[in-house]
Amino acid sequence: MSDTHVSTLQLGATRSFAGLMELYENNYIYLRRLVPDLDRSQDAATSKVTGAVDLHMEVLDRHAYTTSLRLTHRFSHADEPEVTPNLMLRVYHDARVAEVLPESWLRGFRYWSFRELPPVGALAWRWEVNRFLNRWLRYCLGEGHAFAIDWAAQPALRPQARRWAG
Repeated sequence: MSDTHVSTLQLGATRSFAGLMELYENNYIYLRRLVPDLDRSQDAATSKVTGAVDLHMEVLDRHAYTTSLRLTHRFSHADEPEVTPNLMLRVYHDARVAEVLPESWLRGFRYWSFRELPPVGALAWRWEVNRFLNRWLRYCLGEGHAFAIDWAAQPALRPQARRWAG
């Protein structure tokens, strides 16, 4: 990824559909740095970094062209653990994009609880939550998080699994 893309996104590029697609592409790049091979990843894994909060990943489903997963931090408190941001993501392998699923908001994603957001699924909503994902993925990578791959494991079975060259 070139610095031009990061700068464009950091400056709050035009919140157009084309700009959103660029954001999805950047999210995919960062997510693949965090989880280098989703086909070989465990269905549940934890990334532990000294001095940082553990990052948890759970694969929710695997299909021929998509993988859905949940990423979250779990903070320990005296009463009960806090799971936040608790994002559900969908990775589109053929298009090489990743996005936050609306279910993340519906399941209690509380980052924006102090202000109003556009209706779930609207372009403006997708911009807000995916820009948050972009920054959070960069933060997690900066902390040193990554999910190790078991190279001896067989790739996850996908119906008519796809991998196009290039």
